[in-house]
Amino acid sequence: MVVVLVDALGWTLSEREPGFAPSLPERRPLATVLGFSTGALPTVFTGRTTGEHGRWLMYARRRGPGVFHGFEALRWLPRRVRESARLTRLLERVVAARGVRGYFNLYEVPREELAEFDLPERDDIFTPGGLPCDSIWDELERRRVAWRGWNWRTPEPDARAQALVELAQGRLDFAFLYSAVLDARLHHEGSRGAGVRASLSEWSAWFDDAAAAAAQGGREAWLYLCSDHGMVDVRATVDVMARVGSLPFRRGRDYLAFFDSTMARFWWGEPRARDAIMRALADEPRGRWLSQQTLAREGAAFADARFGDDVFLLEPGALLVPSFMGRGRVAAMHGYDPAHPDMAGLLAANRPLPAGVTHLSHLRGFLERELDAAQGVPASHLGAAS
Repeated sequence: MVVVLVDALGWTLSEREPGFAPSLPERRPLATVLGFSTGALPTVFTGRTTGEHGRWLMYARRRGPGVFHGFEALRWLPRRVRESARLTRLLERVVAARGVRGYFNLYEVPREELAEFDLPERDDIFTPGGLPCDSIWDELERRRVAWRGWNWRTPEPDARAQALVELAQGRLDFAFLYSAVLDARLHHEGSRGAGVRASLSEWSAWFDDAAAAAAQGGREAWLYLCSDHGMVDVRATVDVMARVGSLPFRRGRDYLAFFDSTMARFWWGEPRARDAIMRALADEPRGRWLSQQTLAREGAAFADARFGDDVFLLEPGALLVPSFMGRGRVAAMHGYDPAHPDMAGLLAANRPLPAGVTHLSHLRGFLERELDAAQGVPASHLGAAS
């Protein structure tokens, strides 16, 4: 079993490219989750919703000391120092030294406000025990499957080459590759960029190479390609920060806010600030407040409001500029309403795809049932995987 997860390779993009991945004839769109890869990848690996596994967005409200404990003192530094690349590198080393092994980025989060937040992803989500609930990696270990995984820590060309070597030697029963290169190219170029087309071409050819390498190792390759979400080309920007900042309330005193690339999240201290900000953003035609019912339907309702008391989401194709994620416009973005057709992920294979596999949360169970079949588990036991 060779499973490749290419971040942001959505259904729309894959269908637009003529002749993409001919060795994977079985394919369909996969509904994604509200939010970004920080919530989508744990959903793939655990088969649970964001509300169940507890991972939604990269930054949450601090509960207890947090990994940014003590960073509040940064407010006393001159602005040019707070915004310097040198200080950013130092702070990243401090956070890593405090035991954060998962992916994180400080982006443009005001350094003096970091202490108000925390990073839910402390461990490596690509390893057994790296998630707060049982994952496919834990299942592989329980079954004592010979497997190896590659993720963002290994450059994509190296990961592909190393996987081919392993397949040719016939030592693995399960190989997993994750790449975020296409995601970065889409952000930079948009869906019709030359680098994007090059990525699609490279992965399309690689699956042929993987099948040939497995055959060289005396095995038949069961090939699977999936993604966690698609991408929407950006057509407009919205300055939510300026609209909120023009009101007579102070961030950090009357309310706390986190400005992601497609959503603004708020924790309220002063009721009048909530009323004023809710009214001001309700007048923004390119966004809407998400009701608690909507968040619950999307599996993103948290009783402790760790990700926000209220969430304002932009329409697909609109971008918060500036935001805590960046000060400038990018060519494409995700993190919109999952119902938008360009947000759907992808599942493609050279194996039959059961009709019921239609959402990211179904992937783990599907792959474990495929593992049952590969290991010769009797048919009566198939489908027992979570």
